Amino acid sequence: MANETAKTLVTYFDKVCRQFEKDTTMARQVSIDTAESGAALQNANNIYWRPVEQQAPVKEGWDMTGEEGTIIEQAYPLRLSDPRNDFFQLRVDELRDPRFMERRSMAAANKLSTDQNSRIADLVANTGSLYYESGNAGYDFVAEGRTLLRERQAYTGEGMSYFLNDRTYQVMASDLASREDLSGRPEAAYGTAGIGKRVAGFDLFEASYLGVIPARLNATTGAVEADVVEVPEGFIDLGNDVVQNVDYRVGSVELGTGEGANFQVGDVITFAGVNSLGITDKKDTGQLMTFRVVSKSSDTLTIYPKPIAADQTGITDDQAAYANISTQIVATTVVSKANATGGRANSFWTNDSIEIVNGDAPLDYLSEFDGMKVVSETLDSGVRLYMAYDSKLDTLNCRVRLFTWYGLVNKAPDRNGNAIFVPA
Repeated sequence: MANETAKTLVTYFDKVCRQFEKDTTMARQVSIDTAESGAALQNANNIYWRPVEQQAPVKEGWDMTGEEGTIIEQAYPLRLSDPRNDFFQLRVDELRDPRFMERRSMAAANKLSTDQNSRIADLVANTGSLYYESGNAGYDFVAEGRTLLRERQAYTGEGMSYFLNDRTYQVMASDLASREDLSGRPEAAYGTAGIGKRVAGFDLFEASYLGVIPARLNATTGAVEADVVEVPEGFIDLGNDVVQNVDYRVGSVELGTGEGANFQVGDVITFAGVNSLGITDKKDTGQLMTFRVVSKSSDTLTIYPKPIAADQTGITDDQAAYANISTQIVATTVVSKANATGGRANSFWTNDSIEIVNGDAPLDYLSEFDGMKVVSETLDSGVRLYMAYDSKLDTLNCRVRLFTWYGLVNKAPDRNGNAIFVPA
């Protein structure tokens, strides 16, 4: 009976894997980082740092004596989250009907895959800094996301993805269906969620699990208390041979006394007269730069991305190469909320701006314990799915634990964001 049970459970695991693969849409449209060894992660509390693309200034002239610059390499942290599990037990008489196990495999796979999609969607909904509300329908609605990315000269070499929520897609379906570039959809890559390729440069999907943007209908604003002075940093030297890594994404803005109450985590904010730049040529796009409030302490807002201005006092040429706003945010600058309507998001991103941090658990070690067996499989999305199971003679029960182990990070919040359809 033990051998038959083992075969049943392995078959069950195969069905879970196949079902899971049917809806890993979002995981396929982001990057996977598995480079760090399990030993290194264990010794670093499951946190490690990755560098981001460097920027460099252009220096004019023949004689460069004394003009040597310094290299600034910024970084961001990646962290493994706790495992996401399905854990249950079965009595031996519940293994008589294979369809019972098949139904259980469907439920487990659906739950874990939906959880993964929802977590990715919520990450972008909560931390992506790009934002617009629009009454345009169909292609023009999607194309505005491309315009935001293109005018800021965001890197898109790994592809771009756009996810429409069900209600928005219902409004736009007829226009999108008439586009020639929706033909030839590859089912193997898109599954049931895919709408089409190269729609305004995006791979286009529909999704029912997208996040929610808080609605801030009131017109209450705030004002900056003190000039914002932010520069790119790789680390901070604390002295005594102690250095501290710096998360390149994080900036902070202090508001006037009591004005922090006008804002909440999740708000999309703008600063009067402060526009976004093309990251390469530093030309003013003419559009207000949008930031995301990711935390708040009294009247101090922590925001993505870090606002860096080339015209602030004391900034070096090497630091100014990382400028992303047209002018410095100074005291008395009015702060406003862009998420007036809010609601269910439509999310878009450059595919490498969101990362899955893949865990690698040495589950095979558990096979050395009495009665414990393990199997695992790397899914097409790059995420690894594990199953461990054991049995107890006194109860004739077997226990099964399925889990995935990964973390999520918004690597570049200035290259992803959300849009709200506002009917005219």
